[in-house]
Amino acid sequence: MGAVQSQARTLWTAVKVLLELNKSLQDFLKRASEPPGLPVPNPTKSYWLNDPPFPELVDFRSPVLPGEADIVIIGSGITGAAVARTVLQESKRKGLPQRVVVLEARTLCSGATGRNGGHMKSSPHELFARLRGRLGENRAAALTRFQLAHVGVLTQLCEAEGWDVAECREVETVDLYLDDEARDKAFAEVRELRKWIPELEVEIWDGVGAQKNFEVNSYVKGAISYTAGAMWPFRFVSCVWKDLVSKFGESLSLETGTSVVSVEAKAQSGYAYEVVTSRGTIRCNHVVHATNGFATQFIPGLRGKMAGFLAHMSAQRPGKQFPDLNGTRSWSVMYGPAAFDYVTQRPNIDGKAGDIMLGGGLDRSKDQGLTCMGVWDDSRMEALPFAHISGIFPTIFEPHWGADAEGGRTKQAWSGIVCGTGDMLPFVGRLHPKLTGRKPETSRGTENGVEPGEWVSAGYNGDGMVWAWLSGTALGMMLAGSEKEVVPQRPGLPGGRTTEWVPKNLEPSLRRVKEANLENLIDAFL
Repeated sequence: MGAVQSQARTLWTAVKVLLELNKSLQDFLKRASEPPGLPVPNPTKSYWLNDPPFPELVDFRSPVLPGEADIVIIGSGITGAAVARTVLQESKRKGLPQRVVVLEARTLCSGATGRNGGHMKSSPHELFARLRGRLGENRAAALTRFQLAHVGVLTQLCEAEGWDVAECREVETVDLYLDDEARDKAFAEVRELRKWIPELEVEIWDGVGAQKNFEVNSYVKGAISYTAGAMWPFRFVSCVWKDLVSKFGESLSLETGTSVVSVEAKAQSGYAYEVVTSRGTIRCNHVVHATNGFATQFIPGLRGKMAGFLAHMSAQRPGKQFPDLNGTRSWSVMYGPAAFDYVTQRPNIDGKAGDIMLGGGLDRSKDQGLTCMGVWDDSRMEALPFAHISGIFPTIFEPHWGADAEGGRTKQAWSGIVCGTGDMLPFVGRLHPKLTGRKPETSRGTENGVEPGEWVSAGYNGDGMVWAWLSGTALGMMLAGSEKEVVPQRPGLPGGRTTEWVPKNLEPSLRRVKEANLENLIDAFL
């Protein structure tokens, strides 16, 4: 009888867990169907925002807000910088000047770009495996190559411009697997990936090989290694804005501390839209939503299709025995069906080992991370994800971690808002009026022949460093009317026709949006 009662209690406990998990899922979906609101004014302090290379840009804005523009870009992170840079360069090349106003609610680049991991890393085997069943091998390979291209494009751009302060570099990246099932699944995905992207070199390591080559302990059951990149993201974007302000000051207005209150389709004096801000109203012909997780604030048709997730990051001092690699390696720690942590290390400075930049632990929060999903408040942190990322590296590297450095392990910790979508791909392109609820009341085009409209590049699913730059660049080419032209390659821009290197699957078509419900992610939790 006691055994029967014990089994009944176990069964009821399992049912209760599922019921609670289902309630958390429903609560998340409800949050995701609502407007996110504006960025909070008191975010946690990000390590990346310390010691800005150009302090004058942090709170940069005009004495008086411009009242007119050709293009208004909402967001000053890596996406907004890529859009602005491309539009301004193309406008100069064509001799058709465009007036660009960039709006940022807080300080410069203080959203996701200024708070992320600085890890220019695709997980090519995982992305390809996830997409091939839905899109086919060729399209899955094209999207994977698009991600992979970011490392070369960004490192070459920084080298060409002399932006050494951004610490942009190639690294050897290592995925460390903590259980046999996840390891075996990844190894199978790598073997399949090699058939379709043979130029990508990925090495497979069993447990013994991983422990020997990467100085980890027996908690690690295997690894894969390949080439990725790392950078100081805020400094990179600061370099872009500094360059643009100096070269295009008459055409570019950078307005920090300027929240967008509303976007309205109103035809006045030949302009299609009015962007109402906390400092006044701007009339324009194009509105670019470059705010990642916050894009649905003004795009109601994407609510329930994308949502903000609360992510945790830290800067840690390496242990006294940690291998000295001078910032040439990065890591991911893989555990469970889809859980992982992401890690880079800054280069050595004056002979001292660089800080370890470690984030993740999402599924360690309540209900496998659901309490951190549909959240847009980066002024808060969760205890359990932070506890996890604080201890994972000493756990898997001991005895090669050693005693903690003087001053303690954690140097700084903060949170940021990443953005998930229902099909786990970004939305990049022109927005249909059915998604915005706004139809321009004028058919007047700008001088380059591009009809007025609203545009988006957002929803990077935590992989913004290998989606955002080329997505924003492609959007800039569309706004300049250049996407079908054969354009010479230049730093930061692939050569040829944009339509040939940006995957069509990123377009926010009505059909794609209809199918990209966040309910699609439920399988990851049940």
